[in-house]
Amino acid sequence: MRILESERLVLKPIEPEDLNFLMEQRWDAELTDYIIHNPISTYTQQKWYEKICKNGDVAMSIFYKEKEGELPVLLGAVGLYDFNYRHQRATWKTLRIPKKYQGLGLAFEASKMLIDYGFNTLNLNKITSDVFPHNESIIRLLAKMGFREEGRLKQHYFHQGQFKDVLIYSLTRDEYRNMK
Repeated sequence: MRILESERLVLKPIEPEDLNFLMEQRWDAELTDYIIHNPISTYTQQKWYEKICKNGDVAMSIFYKEKEGELPVLLGAVGLYDFNYRHQRATWKTLRIPKKYQGLGLAFEASKMLIDYGFNTLNLNKITSDVFPHNESIIRLLAKMGFREEGRLKQHYFHQGQFKDVLIYSLTRDEYRNMK
C-alpha cells in the first residue's frame, strides 16, 4: 500500500498504533449518531484491523501537517472497502475529523486524494458510499466530490435500537474524469 501525500496531508495505511485514537473517535457521542456501526471494543477494533489487512481494503490514517518541523497530527481515517474486483468497484467510508480541524477542507482533500488513487491507480470504475439521510455534512462532502444519490434503501441498518434508511451515493470513473 502506498503513502499518499499533499502539501497539508499524509495518508498512510492504518497501523496498530493508530487504533486507539480511531476507536476513541467511534466512541464520541456526537459521532455515533452518524456512523453506521456502533462503538466497538478494543478486541473488535483489533479484529477489524486484522480483517482489513487480510482483505486488502485501502484503510488510510489521515495525518495533518499542522506546523512545519513537527510531526503530523492524526485526524481520523478514510478508506475504500468491500472491493469487487470483477466489477471494479469499492465503497468509500470516512470517520469525522475532530471539531478543531473541521472547516479547513481537510476531509475533502483527504477524500479526493483517495478517490483519485482509487480511479487512477486501482483502476476502479465506480466508488459508492452509504450514509444516513440526516448526516448532512457527509452528504455535502459527497456532493462536493461529485457523488450523486442513486437511491434509498429502506430500513437497511439496525442502529441505536431502530431500523434506519440509508442513502446510496456513487461516482463513476467517467464522471470523475469529466469533472477535471
